[in-house]
Amino acid sequence: MNTLAGHQDVVAGIDGSEASTAAARWAASVANAVNSRLILAHALPQEGPIYSPAAVMLQSQFLSQIREDGEAIIDAAAAVISAEFPELTIESEIAPGPASTHILESSGTARLIVMGSTGSGALRSRLLGSTALKVANHATCPVTVWRGSAENPGPDQRPVIVGVDGSALSKKAVEYAFRYADQFDAPLIAVHTWQGSSTFREGGAGILIDWEAVEQEESALLAENLAGMADQYPDVPVTRISEPGAAAPVMLKYADDAQLIVVGSHGRSAMAAAVMGSTSQNLLHHAPGPVMICRA
Repeated sequence: MNTLAGHQDVVAGIDGSEASTAAARWAASVANAVNSRLILAHALPQEGPIYSPAAVMLQSQFLSQIREDGEAIIDAAAAVISAEFPELTIESEIAPGPASTHILESSGTARLIVMGSTGSGALRSRLLGSTALKVANHATCPVTVWRGSAENPGPDQRPVIVGVDGSALSKKAVEYAFRYADQFDAPLIAVHTWQGSSTFREGGAGILIDWEAVEQEESALLAENLAGMADQYPDVPVTRISEPGAAAPVMLKYADDAQLIVVGSHGRSAMAAAVMGSTSQNLLHHAPGPVMICRA
């Protein structure tokens, strides 16, 4: 493999963990489907302070060893991926850490960044690794945080869930979700939520609202936000779900049978604009499978 960075590549973070290798295999499937290169990115540990000539020699030996270890990690992942996708072009990038900084530098030109939900030594749980969280929080391209079965990382033909709220980033999420579903012959579940009667106190202002009319308006809004993409991808079966409630819990109700959740992430203030919204955070921590965050 050559060590090159390119425009519109799929970038996968690799750290030697089972989760990162499985995430890279998922990324390879996407890269192969869209005819992109796959970049396997690995970050070296940060260098510490040097206090003596002896320390310089020891550190030099240490850095040489960890670079060899990093190359071995990438070579092992590349071998697995090449066996599955022999025509896929795979490149590598090894750079000093921290890992989040290294991967974020790729987001300005990448098509997609893919990371495993846990890193080296992490507990096998739904807790999100700090590197994946930081990358998902700050990348300028879509980021998929992968979680699932390492034996069968996907993609497959199970449904794709997309959150729809009418915002510009939601429209971007809808576009990516339709494109992905079409590429892998998967059905789409479009979920739109709204504030229902349960958010009002009993006997309060909620009794003055025509909830049947609200439900019809929200369903029409969902249909309107899907219309253009549905026309562009007529072969993608679409199920529309419009329900009162918070977005993340409603989407998670359907997540067990889905292969991917796609959402836009945005804030309502200057500070929130740089930090993921509560829906995205909730899904990243609790979804049973991969979550794609569209921030640009």
